[in-house]
Amino acid sequence: TGAGAQKDRVVTEEEWLRKWETGNIGFHKEHGHPLLQKHLDVLLNGKSGLRIFFPLCGKAVEMKWLVDMGHSVVGVEVSEQALKEFFAEHSLPYREEPVPGILGAKKLQ
Repeated sequence: TGAGAQKDRVVTEEEWLRKWETGNIGFHKEHGHPLLQKHLDVLLNGKSGLRIFFPLCGKAVEMKWLVDMGHSVVGVEVSEQALKEFFAEHSLPYREEPVPGILGAKKLQ
């Protein structure tokens, strides 16, 4: 045990969902991740209309920034609550559709 063991530990799906249910989301950056802000110009390299993937997106504000800049964003999240909070906090309408072939999965767009 010790710091090394905790560092390599993987959060389970149940733990992740519980964090969202209890509001224990200290990892969420209200104003975006500082490193992404710092290096955004380098990442985008002056391009427009990029398709950007956000795994475990939560309710990352960067997704809205990138869409507002003309990019297409695809976020994947285990917590439906996180996604609904994202849409609500940005006053964005959305619709839900089942994902064919994945039992219980939904597409919110």
